[in-house]
Amino acid sequence: MDSGLKDRFLKSYFSFSLGIWFSAIISFLSVPITSWLIEPSEYGKATMFSTIYSVVLLIVLVGTPNGFMRLYHSVEDKRKLLWSSLVMPVFLTVIFFGFVLLVENSLNIFLAAQKNSKAHLILVFAVFFGVLQTFNQTVLRMQEKGFFYSALQIANTASNALFVILYALLISRNFYALVYAQLFSNIFTLSFGIYLQRERWFPIKIDKRLVKEILGYSYPFLLSGIVWWLFGWTDRIVLRMYSTFEEIGLYSAAFKLISVMSLFTSGFSTFWYPFAYEQYEKNPNNKELFSKTFDYVSFLVLILALLIMSAKNVIFLLFAKSYRSSAYIAPFLLLQPVSLTMAIVVARGIDFAKKTYWYIISDGVAAAFNIIGNLLLIPLLGAKGAAITTGLSSIIVFAIEKAASERFYPVKYNSKRAYVSMLVLIIIASINTFFEGVYVGVLSSLTGIFVVILLYDDVFRNLMKTFSEILNRLERAHK
Repeated sequence: MDSGLKDRFLKSYFSFSLGIWFSAIISFLSVPITSWLIEPSEYGKATMFSTIYSVVLLIVLVGTPNGFMRLYHSVEDKRKLLWSSLVMPVFLTVIFFGFVLLVENSLNIFLAAQKNSKAHLILVFAVFFGVLQTFNQTVLRMQEKGFFYSALQIANTASNALFVILYALLISRNFYALVYAQLFSNIFTLSFGIYLQRERWFPIKIDKRLVKEILGYSYPFLLSGIVWWLFGWTDRIVLRMYSTFEEIGLYSAAFKLISVMSLFTSGFSTFWYPFAYEQYEKNPNNKELFSKTFDYVSFLVLILALLIMSAKNVIFLLFAKSYRSSAYIAPFLLLQPVSLTMAIVVARGIDFAKKTYWYIISDGVAAAFNIIGNLLLIPLLGAKGAAITTGLSSIIVFAIEKAASERFYPVKYNSKRAYVSMLVLIIIASINTFFEGVYVGVLSSLTGIFVVILLYDDVFRNLMKTFSEILNRLERAHK
């Protein structure tokens, strides 16, 4: 990777990640406060709401954000592309509203354990604004307006946290505080984003030919997305079958520990997709970019996961006492952001070749493993069983997508040390799950860090060199 491209890569990642890290800080401060205000059972209800919301949003989007990104650099009129992408999601949202009216009582019982609830209406509005907010973010990604994107993300996280706390203190300490916060923070961020870039949204233009082309490219992402939803949310559904809302709440709290990792994944993918597409269009033979990126990203996410694992007990001291057992549910969940971040790098060959059906295969195999694993382990281990299955399933996604991508776009990835490092992470996660001792957890995690550094010795030395160069630049800039 030449120095100019490297500087642009780092600048782009920094601009898009700025919001991610500020959001992480806000979440780190607000989530423990929320745990003192909202009981695990109410937190579990909010988790079930998010479960249904995520799959409905996935279905009504029909994968069109992917079509929008893929055609962005080849369609001159961006507004026409945007609204042509939105036609089907908006239409399907209207259809969903009619369906909700037919199953109102059953849906409310599933979401809130009572017929007389507004959860069904909140869900409909959340889906509608979720569609618009998804494209609001996608437009910024494709324009590579990283700082603008980060500003909106910070606004979303801050408004969400503030609303939860105010609702819980002033109105009621129940799951409505969490679901209303999700809805209104999205509305706030969407309104702010559209206002500041209204020239990208208006006037409305629709091209029937583009609508067909977008749907033709995008629909496999719907199928893979549904399978992915099964992979990502089966654990909550099976916990709902065999356990209580309280257990679901503890499991969801464990996910909060890995939120920093998930934010890293989100921040990286936000800029990597458009960056990778652009570089491929400019120079498809520049495969070193992908191999180098894989090495550095793999090293960073592995080290970050082990650092978080070592600090899990200290972090959960900030939570209410009723949530602290979540510290021993979380370790295996860290495998998910590690594997998926690595997959984000290596799977781009599937997109370049437009062989998107491979996502259905990878997600389908992982989902099948996840369903079977959850049905077997949750009755025995509860939320720990769900965490183990979820973590191991994500490695399957990485392995299949990497193998498929290399068939269409061969890149010399250093796979051996990546898989060895994953094995190390699995061993450390097992220790931190089943041995509930602070010192054992810390020592095992630090040992894992040492092993990963040895495996990625060249990457570690180059990162230290780059860090030193950045410090020297800053020092010269202040003189």
